[in-house]
Amino acid sequence: MKRPYIYIIGIVAALFAACENIPESERFIEVEGVNAQRVVLLEDYTGQACVNCPNAHEVATELHEEYHNNLIVVAMHAGAQSIAAPTGLKQPEGDEYADHYMVKTYPNGMVNRRGDLKEYTSWGSSVYEEIKRESQLNISVEASVADGKLDVKTDLLALEALQGKLQLWVIEDSIVTFQVSHSGMNPQYVHNHVFRDAINGTWGEEVALTLGEQKIMECNNFELNTAWKPENLSVVAFVYNDNDGVLQATQCKVTVGE
Repeated sequence: MKRPYIYIIGIVAALFAACENIPESERFIEVEGVNAQRVVLLEDYTGQACVNCPNAHEVATELHEEYHNNLIVVAMHAGAQSIAAPTGLKQPEGDEYADHYMVKTYPNGMVNRRGDLKEYTSWGSSVYEEIKRESQLNISVEASVADGKLDVKTDLLALEALQGKLQLWVIEDSIVTFQVSHSGMNPQYVHNHVFRDAINGTWGEEVALTLGEQKIMECNNFELNTAWKPENLSVVAFVYNDNDGVLQATQCKVTVGE
């Protein structure tokens, strides 16, 4: 649905200490006919000792190749078949998310945090249905790293009044380490879109927007783990609430400074 012509002055609330308000003089924008292209978040609950999980990885890869920028995949290592960092890929938040969403078997998944947990064989139909839904907002994100510190700028533009939480995650691609499958243990398995950390807390920060409101937040000096490779990092940003799941998501590669 095409949105009416509107002038927008964003009212920015500081969500947490690391975020800075943008001066009011820099928050005036003009929008005509804005429409949001739905981007879907697929959370793949997985584990390095899970023999069926590589099958789910393949499905997630195929879906990403099909939908490109309309689909974000995050591999959430959790549960008894995952190995904790630094030896393995599991982070504490993975178990917290899995416990909250009652993930009992692996692999498993959530598509936009809507409805029940999904077996990987049904991810395709769920992603397709979510992509068809109209989004309530536009999100863009920029991220850069220098001297081991990550700076993130997130821009939210509401196409409807909404309330929820903004979540920022760091994920990493091209991690070469072991993975068990039905064929045995592969020590050179390549893991992609692996959850590494939550920039603004495990459950994000409250955000409320009125129709046409813009919020721009800058979150600076997030310290990266030295084991991560900055050139392989991306930032995932999404807004969600308990009633509607993920309202919109986006992702960007981290720019590595000199």
